Amino acid sequence: MNEITGAKPYFGGDEKIEGIVNDIKKILKSGELSLGEYTRAFEKEMTGLTGSQYATSVSSGGAALELTLKSLELNGGEVIVPTDTFVATANAVILAGGVPVFADIDKDTLCLDLEDLSHRISSNTIGVIYVHMFGLVSKSFIELREFCRQKSLFLIEDAAHAHGSKIGEEFAGNLADAGCFSFYATKILTSGEGGIITTNSETVENKIKSLRNHGRKKDSDLYDKVSNNYRMPEMSCLVALHQLRILEEIMILRKQIAFQYCNNLDEVDGLILLKEFINNKDCSYWRFPIYIDKNIDRIELQSLMMNNHKVRITWMYEPLCHNQPVFADYVKEGYQLLVAEESMSKLICLPCYPGLNNEDIKRICSGLKTEIHKLKGKIY
Repeated sequence: MNEITGAKPYFGGDEKIEGIVNDIKKILKSGELSLGEYTRAFEKEMTGLTGSQYATSVSSGGAALELTLKSLELNGGEVIVPTDTFVATANAVILAGGVPVFADIDKDTLCLDLEDLSHRISSNTIGVIYVHMFGLVSKSFIELREFCRQKSLFLIEDAAHAHGSKIGEEFAGNLADAGCFSFYATKILTSGEGGIITTNSETVENKIKSLRNHGRKKDSDLYDKVSNNYRMPEMSCLVALHQLRILEEIMILRKQIAFQYCNNLDEVDGLILLKEFINNKDCSYWRFPIYIDKNIDRIELQSLMMNNHKVRITWMYEPLCHNQPVFADYVKEGYQLLVAEESMSKLICLPCYPGLNNEDIKRICSGLKTEIHKLKGKIY
């Protein structure tokens, strides 16, 4: 029995991989290993995907967030961040000279909660980072965006999970002042490492391009900003470009898997599907999130799924950001975000990546039903 992992990259099969290899040879022969033909093509096609005017590749998703925030010149201002995100989101605020303020989430979407956000606003608040968790662009995002406009707050999309996601006819990466994508090894589109920033602001674009290249002024040999090298290597851009060109296939396969989970696990006692993730045709499904009964031991469930069914189930993000020691200086003692704390404690994530076949999905679903039933029996 093959082991089903939590995540696995997909490159479209042997023929597509051969095409990547051939293009790598072209790069090696050209000697253009940075900011070359494939970087330019990758950036151009990302504007085509998102509908944004500009796209700038950088070394990682974290770098994308950091440089975007630096381009906005935080100057010690507060930026509201959901607590259920990778530490890179809040780290970027600090590295860009701002102060992260952690906010709670909506339990049905795992995304930033507008009502809680409104209570976190102070005279020092200058912006908001919204994370499209697991690739969901929540219905509440539009209302939150309007709130930010009314309050004159910048709004940044952390779209690390959301390549190809949309709401209505608007795509992630073109929903706010800027969008920040990751191409890390586990992401929907991957080049191993890398990121990209999309925006419609020429001012932001010019600043980011300068910051990416040690602070060098446009069309000049002068440097007027303190920065570093945040360039994405040409070979990484090549791989990301090939990934981008099979995104439609990747999205179809992910949705097929997610919809099977929706159909097979909807009425299982001990499992609760998150409402906006049910058969959502606009979600990229980086993972498939699902709640378990709060009395079920999640660690034991994980162990049973691996030992008895060779299926790896995961969860994230724990500890939540407001409980991470690195942010202790930004959080008052006893600070609680109760919805996120309760939601994350009962969240599991099911594998949802191309390469899983129908038999794999059946094994995951039947195994989960079996072990949940056993564990509920132990409880009662």
